[in-house]
Amino acid sequence: MAQTGLFIGFVVGVVLLALIVTLTGRGGRSYSVETLPDKTSTRNRVEEWSKDPTVLSVVFVVAALGFGLVTVLFMGYGGLSESAIQTAGVALVVATLVVVVSYLFYGSYYAARSRGLARSQAVLVGSWVIGMLFVVSVTLHLLGIL
Repeated sequence: MAQTGLFIGFVVGVVLLALIVTLTGRGGRSYSVETLPDKTSTRNRVEEWSKDPTVLSVVFVVAALGFGLVTVLFMGYGGLSESAIQTAGVALVVATLVVVVSYLFYGSYYAARSRGLARSQAVLVGSWVIGMLFVVSVTLHLLGIL
């Protein structure tokens, strides 16, 4: 039973590694000193993909299926051991926190950049939002609410 969880983790790791290699790969770039205008850089490619609804839909479906799979494992319907179920719960909480914190940081960063702030100022705004989230969570924990 634990082998299934390890196999799924391995497959997810391989898919993530393939995605990183695809996004950061050389993509046919040459080492010459000349700039070739017909080649697109990785940054341009990522910007194009971020505006493509098909890519965004596929990423959303994969993320939703991943969260659903971990939720099913956490609920104990996978026939796994107690430690694997607890690990799935921890993974679900950590992944949810990463998604929420990333969303808050990127949202505040994007809002600051769209209002004309420089990158460093926008990063400061995003970091401030994350810091305030941390202060609120510590306050709620000290009050016994969280």
